[in-house]
Amino acid sequence: MNDRLTVPNILTALRIVMAAAAVVLALHAMQALAVSLCIAAALLDVFDGWYARTFARGSFLGQHLDPLADKLLMGVVFAWIGIDAGSVIVWGLIALVALREVGMTLLRAYSRRLHGRFIPASRLGRAKMLAQSVFGLTILGITHFLGEPVPVPVVAVSLIVIAIISYVSVVAYVRVWVEEGTVPACGAEPVGEDGAGTGRRVSAVR
Repeated sequence: MNDRLTVPNILTALRIVMAAAAVVLALHAMQALAVSLCIAAALLDVFDGWYARTFARGSFLGQHLDPLADKLLMGVVFAWIGIDAGSVIVWGLIALVALREVGMTLLRAYSRRLHGRFIPASRLGRAKMLAQSVFGLTILGITHFLGEPVPVPVVAVSLIVIAIISYVSVVAYVRVWVEEGTVPACGAEPVGEDGAGTGRRVSAVR
């Protein structure tokens, strides 16, 4: 239990609550406060990852909880962007980005369960998360802090950039996974999309 009640895990659980609270606030016409909560959750994610790496406070639970928190927050952000834009093109690009997330989740589950190999985040994976946070929260900030809707073409271009980074990272993940073969590469420390170590030595793709 002590291994689970670590500072990073508590902060990650808090991020999940904040994402849910942002949805409630947005539905009750408190959009600016909801966006602020999303920004705070994203900043907390950065601190969470730094703390886990610096003090070696990662855990097996955190290894699964952190990506979940990231996906929930970004899901809220991009669903909100889609609703604001009201564009079929924007929704199509959001679906494309979401498809990448589902695909990588399935690949990680397949690799872990059938081959005992954890696929850690790469630099491109972390760049993808950073791009999603920066572009997504900037669009929401401009729309709900300044009261100026972001033009659909600008939103679309931002999503295209995110999609490109996302799918390039998938190609890199698959290439490394195939090159490593089905023999586990032991001794590497798995990390989440934010780069936080888990503190648990398991098989991983290097």
